[in-house]
This record gives sequence, C-alpha cells and structure tokens, in this order.
Amino acid sequence: MVKSMIAAVSLLVASQAFSLDWQRPDCSGFDRFSECRNAEKNAYREKKQKEFREKGLSFWYYERPDLSENEAIEQALEDKVEGALYFSFTVERDGSVSEVHLKDKTSQAVEVFAPPILAAIQNWQFVPSEKSWPEQEWRYQFYFEADKCEGDVKDKAKGSSAACEGDEPSEH
Repeated sequence: MVKSMIAAVSLLVASQAFSLDWQRPDCSGFDRFSECRNAEKNAYREKKQKEFREKGLSFWYYERPDLSENEAIEQALEDKVEGALYFSFTVERDGSVSEVHLKDKTSQAVEVFAPPILAAIQNWQFVPSEKSWPEQEWRYQFYFEADKCEGDVKDKAKGSSAACEGDEPSEH
C-alpha cells in the first residue's frame, strides 16, 4: 500500500522563485493523472536544466529522496498531505553540494517530507567548475490524484454519496 501511495504522490519540482502562493497543478486537461504528473516533471526538468546550463552548472548525479520506511511520511502519504517545500543550497567548485537547508514551506504539515529530501540534495553532484554557486533553489511539490467525488459538494451537503459508493480507487 505504501509503495502505491508513494507512486501516487507526485514528487515534483518547479523552478519558479520561492513563493508561498502554491496551488496544486490543474490536471483537468489530461486524460490521466499520471500524464499530468509526468508533464509537470518534464517541464520542470527542462526549465531547470536550461537555467543551470546558462549559469555554467550541470548535474553529474541526481539522487531522488527515499520516502519509504518512515512512519510519519507513510501517514502523510495516507492523509494526502499536499504542498511545496522550498530548498536552498550551494554548489561548490568541486561539484559537491553544501549549505543545504529548507528555506520555506507552504504548510507545517508538508514539512514531514523535508528530511529525506535534504539528505538527497546533500548527495547531489554537479560537474566541477571554476567557482562556487551559492543560493541555488529547488522546489518539491506533493499532490495527489483527486478522489472521483471530491468537489461534489452539492451531493455531500445532502448527505448522499451514492455516486462514490463502490468506486474502486484509481492507481495511475
């Protein structure tokens, strides 16, 4: 179950300047949630890689955070905690990463995801360069596929959830 929740969570990054007015991406234009999630990830990667190249930075090794085997994270995934975490770090001349810290967050609840992300960023490696690059920014987003009946306020207000009864959860 946890692995399917981890697969369902969208661990995304966006290269916009730090902003606490985060909103979950609008996936209404996609047939499947996974298509939306992949489009978001790909758009981010392309934009961030372009920004880094323009600065003279290039990833050598990118470690993904390990969100498994952590009870607090498992509970947050089960509870579908959504939001964004904003990180800052320095790329040293030798390509290593230092001064990694959580710069900001959209909510206290989403901070539960920070420790494994901090650990992963600390292990990133860039191609060595002639100078260090302080205050590089990274944003991780967490959002989930909306329930089929989510937003059906009219029926819920009347106490009827018949449209959702028996519906199987979607696993994209």
